Amino acid sequence: MSHGGEVERYVKDPSLLVELCREVIERLDAGSENGETPAMEAQLREIARAIDKLDKQGVPVPDVLRAEKARLAAALGVSAESAQTLNHLADELEELLKDLNDRIGRTPEAALAKKPRAKRSKSPKTDKTILRQLIVDALRHLGGSAPKNDVLKYMEEKLHGKLLPGDLEWREATNDHAWQNNACWERYVMTRDGTLKAGSPRGIWELSEDHR
Repeated sequence: MSHGGEVERYVKDPSLLVELCREVIERLDAGSENGETPAMEAQLREIARAIDKLDKQGVPVPDVLRAEKARLAAALGVSAESAQTLNHLADELEELLKDLNDRIGRTPEAALAKKPRAKRSKSPKTDKTILRQLIVDALRHLGGSAPKNDVLKYMEEKLHGKLLPGDLEWREATNDHAWQNNACWERYVMTRDGTLKAGSPRGIWELSEDHR
């Protein structure tokens, strides 16, 4: 959450917020844009086959071949991570835009006939530091890495009876509850500060070696 002084800057000049959003999107998009992705994927498949063949034949695999496999896997992982984050951000911004249109009365006529969308309340939500620790606890319990849904299931069990009113708000754009959505955003922050591995396979959350 931003401090009051920071928010005031954007209140006085909302265009700064738009520029900030554009810069964030540009930086994320730079990580997802890779015209060589198909070729890299093909190279990775061929190298993996070669390594597997050598292993089966009992022939030592050259270090340079293993290193190239690791490099390609990491590069493709970063691209997938950025693309996933952009999709998640698009969902959040779409919901924010709907809320903004509602506030200024720009809701399309077709939407007026539908059940009004519940706006996000200011009800208290579980602090991100608690979500962060639960993500670490879940992954350690699950062996260091696990599918996203397994991590959230573990967290839900630990939060049973402790979820705050705001945690249970339903997010239409992302099709989940507020606490789940906030956990996903915290996971993104954790990949940036090194707590979780960046570039893990899509849908897999993984602790970095230093945090296992």
